[in-house]
Amino acid sequence: MGTNNTKGGLFTPSARSGRRQTSAGLQILFSLLLLADLFLLYTIIMQMTHLQKAFEASDTVNLLLLAFFAVGAVALIYAVLRSGAWKRFLCILLIFAVLYLTAVFSEIPKIKELREMWIGTAMQTMRHQGLATYYFPASIVNARTQLENEARQEQIGQNTQDTFAYTASDQAWMAEMETDTRWMQPEEKLAEMSPEQQSFYLKFYELDTASAEDYFRAHPDALSGGYAHVRINEAGVDDGGTGIRTKLGEKVLAIDAENEILILEVDCDGARGVLAIGKQPARLRLIPSPNLPYHGDTVGTIAKQGNGILAMTGSSFIDVNAAGESGKGNGGMIAGWAMCSGKTYGEHFGWGYKRLELHDNDWFYIADAPGAVGKGTTDAMEFQPALVINGKRQNVGIWVDKNPRACIGQNERGEILMLGVEGRGAGGSWGCPVSVCTDVLLAHDCITALNCDGGTTAILWYNGEPILRCSNSAIPQGRRLPNAWVYAGE
Repeated sequence: MGTNNTKGGLFTPSARSGRRQTSAGLQILFSLLLLADLFLLYTIIMQMTHLQKAFEASDTVNLLLLAFFAVGAVALIYAVLRSGAWKRFLCILLIFAVLYLTAVFSEIPKIKELREMWIGTAMQTMRHQGLATYYFPASIVNARTQLENEARQEQIGQNTQDTFAYTASDQAWMAEMETDTRWMQPEEKLAEMSPEQQSFYLKFYELDTASAEDYFRAHPDALSGGYAHVRINEAGVDDGGTGIRTKLGEKVLAIDAENEILILEVDCDGARGVLAIGKQPARLRLIPSPNLPYHGDTVGTIAKQGNGILAMTGSSFIDVNAAGESGKGNGGMIAGWAMCSGKTYGEHFGWGYKRLELHDNDWFYIADAPGAVGKGTTDAMEFQPALVINGKRQNVGIWVDKNPRACIGQNERGEILMLGVEGRGAGGSWGCPVSVCTDVLLAHDCITALNCDGGTTAILWYNGEPILRCSNSAIPQGRRLPNAWVYAGE
């Protein structure tokens, strides 16, 4: 008589008190929601109290979020206690604590690799370092920094030997070099070619002759001006390439015989890389933005100032605005020291940084940033780490995370190598470690190379348009920069 036989609801009667008891499923839900709310509340508090930010948000937004999650925490704590879910909450908290400690301190190779990639990616940004410092102990973050410092220490004093006896623009000296069989054109094939055709394939020695000739047969207009005036351009970010391959199997995106430019798509550990080769180093200069120190300009805008046809990222910049907000710089405040056609800018970087100098003999040199500037320097920038010095791979330490990259160097023929790598999801590419960039450059006989500012700053530009996707799709032309390496066109 009077017995309640209700079944199947979220609540069931309590035998002791007659009060409704919360179901296990709802208790687990309350516990997970409380744990998530406390995590987000912690993040907002860190966001408001630390200089290193994880996300871009105004003080007003942070205060509103703080109030929202604080109220949510109070409500969820009440729900957990009221429903009797506190034991389940403690069990779930213990499970997540074990997972967190494993992620932070485990030496299991895959977990360690992912942890270092996460911390490295965060710490190499200007806007999101809090993604590392909020959630990892200082000892873990500092341990990675220590490895970076050890790599910097190893590079100190490793500089270009002053052994270049020839002017890079004088290609006659190439005959005295030991022949690289990877790039050789078979004598019998050369014998079948016209003199103009021979000159073309000796200049663009990287090309696979068969695939290039297949392209010319399918596109006879490309040879309307002869081999000396070939200009093929399928290098745009939405273009599919030419179908021509190099002897290393790389996709050819553009050939500009008049300006002696070859542009390739290269695989960078699964990320899309673009390697632009300028075969006349005398055409290269570091061109400043005309609006310094008020603001920088995009690479394309700077390139047009110097009659450029090919350009890429130059110096880094102090990425703060007038209000001191990180990640909001306009490119007007150069970081480190630079020289543009003899005019100097900024102050030298300190310990561990390297300087890339372009001398009046058209060769790149590497030097320690705090050291004396080399005699004959016309253009220079500073950053780190150096990738190749005197033809030898350098220790790049813990720069192993996948990020957008920009690197510039020179091979043993004097040709300029501009390498950019897309990342952070741009075009489905997540970037690559710095060491992978070194691999690509060494495959093209690089003897000198420096890593440039990457991330959103990494950009390559050719013939009026970007040929590398910026990691911020909202600014396809790239960020404003203080200067850019510009290769002049005819």
